[in-house]
Formats: sequence, structure tokens, C-alpha cells
Amino acid sequence: MLSLIIPTFNERDNIQPLYERVRSALGAEEYEIIFVDDSIDDTTREIARLSTEDPRVRLLHRRERGLSTAVIAGFGAAQGDLVAVMDADLQHPPEILPQMLEAQRQRRADVVVPSRYMEGGNPGGLNGPIRRMLSLGGRALAQLLLRESRVTTDPMSGYFLATRESVLPLLGTSPKGFKILLELLVRGNVRRTVEVPYTFAERSADQSKLGWKTQVDYLRQVMDLITVHPENTRFFLFALVGGTGVAVNAALFALLTSDLLHGVEYAALLASPIASNAAIVWNFMWNTTITWRDRFRSEHIWRHALRYLLVSETGTLLTWLVLVMLRAVGFHYDLLDQLIGIGIAVLATYRLNDRWTYLPVGETVLEPERSVSRR
Repeated sequence: MLSLIIPTFNERDNIQPLYERVRSALGAEEYEIIFVDDSIDDTTREIARLSTEDPRVRLLHRRERGLSTAVIAGFGAAQGDLVAVMDADLQHPPEILPQMLEAQRQRRADVVVPSRYMEGGNPGGLNGPIRRMLSLGGRALAQLLLRESRVTTDPMSGYFLATRESVLPLLGTSPKGFKILLELLVRGNVRRTVEVPYTFAERSADQSKLGWKTQVDYLRQVMDLITVHPENTRFFLFALVGGTGVAVNAALFALLTSDLLHGVEYAALLASPIASNAAIVWNFMWNTTITWRDRFRSEHIWRHALRYLLVSETGTLLTWLVLVMLRAVGFHYDLLDQLIGIGIAVLATYRLNDRWTYLPVGETVLEPERSVSRR
């Protein structure tokens, strides 16, 4: 049986049309709909009315608020062997629930994620450049810092289907943020993930509840999830080491451009690679002894060093190219240009070091299994 969990907060006008679309989509499928309601308007009364007309509709009214805790409360109340989560704002189309169920059963997936960003998907319901930017930025941050989130192109989705077994570790927890799928991917029993494409619909009767506090909560949630698995702390350590390297880089760059190379034509373009290379030695020493200490093998020190040098030189070249491009468009702020280039190079070099430099001989980086269904 499928337990469809729908958290609600002041969604009165959406309840009846959403119920009708779910009923039409699922047809003869055995299911229940659990509305986990935190509302302070007539939404509760509307759900209660539906529950008297259809015993498959259940109302779980709470005094507290919070999207993630509402979903977890729904997990605890669910009777099905499969659970699905969707919003009540009509942006998640119930019509793809049968496709999600088919994908889960055919692929024996732990989680099925409808994706707005895979081939065939469409994030059109993200109205306005700011909301779209926040969504893409949050997605990029999650996939950079949380290895488990890379199994899907849409880890920020609030719409997904999962097995009851996969969500069991979440019962009784109180996540800090609102992205429950991230919690599931990191903390849950998830081995196989399947994606299906969908179009994110335009918002209907209500207004977006996305605000600055929501963004702060998301950042707190990501920071909390980083600590769950040791692999996810690597970027944090790499950034910390890199921060000290930036200080070495910037100090030497400032010294060269202000004193040693003062008056030399194109001094900044000469100082940039010199300062970057000085920081490479510093960073290699600390990344080897701190960030990737569990992978470092003394007998392979020269292989590690050579690969680190190649990756770092790639970063140095990237930093220099950014400096050249910024100056070419008239952005003549030597130190700021250098720092922008460093920031871009850090992201690139971290992935290369993690996937190549410090991998033991003959091994590859293991990722949770991911597959795609386009039916």
C-alpha cells in the first residue's frame, strides 16, 4: 500500500482539487492520504470533511510547525510499505505518481525522485530569477558538500517516493531545515535511487512561504548533515587548509606587487603564478596530513605529490585565466581579481584531488547507485 503524506499549512483552497487529482491518478491503487496539518485557518476543517467522506483520507493535526518534522510525523503514522511526499500547493503533479510507483517496482529502488533538472524535466514553476537562483544555488551547495545528494539531479525536491525501510532511521528525529529529501538521502537506508522527469507547475492559490529564515534553516541543515558521514567533512577540511593557503598566497602576491616587482610592467600577471605555487607546497603538506590522511600511503608519496602538483597547477592556471579575463573586461582590482580566481579554482581542485590524487591504487570512488526512468 502507498501512504501519501501531504504536509499542509493554510492550504484550504488547494485541498479539494488536490484530493480529486490524487484520486484520479491512483485509480484502483491501494493507498491512503495523510494530511499532516499545521494550519491556523480552515484547512483543518476542510481535511476533516474529506476524511468523513473517504476513509482513505486521514488528518494528523499538530500544534507545532515545520515541514520536515511534519513529514517525519507522517512517516510514523503511515501504514503503507511505500511512502510518498508531496506539497499541497499543486506544484507537484499527482499525475506522475503511477510512473513513480512503476519505477520503484521495476527497479526495486529505495527512493524515486521526480526531477526538474534531468532530461525531460522542467523547473518552470520557479517563478522569478531570485527564486530560481536560490534553488540552483541550494542544489549546487548540497551536491558539493554532501556526497549522498549526488545520486539525483534534484536533491532539493520536496516530491519523492520511498520504501518504509529506507525512512526508518528518520523516525524520532527533528531536522533543522525543510529539505526532507536531503535528510533521507544522508541518514536513511538508501542504496538505490531512481529519477523520473516532471514539470514543476506554477503556484496556484497561495503564496510562497520561502523567506530568509527558510534559507538560514537550510544552511544549518546542510552544516548538520555534513557531520553525519566522515567523507562529507573533507571539503570542510580542504576549505580550512585552503584558507590558510589563501593567506600565504595573498600575502606573497601583495609583497611581490607592492615591493619586489613594483614598477614592473604586468607585475600582477607575473606575481599571480609565483604566489599560487608557493601556496601549493603549504597546502599539500596539510591536506596530506589532515584532509586525506586516511587515504595517504607513504610508499606512494611521490605519486600523491605529482598528482597534487598537476591538479594544483591546473588550479593555478585557472586562477591566472580568471585574473586575465577580469582585467580584460575592465575589472582592475589586482588582489580582488586574484581572490575570485582562487575561489573558482578551489572548487575544481577539490573534486580532482578527491577523485584522483588521493585514491588508493586500483580503487574508485564509491557512490550510491543511481538510475533513470523516462517512461
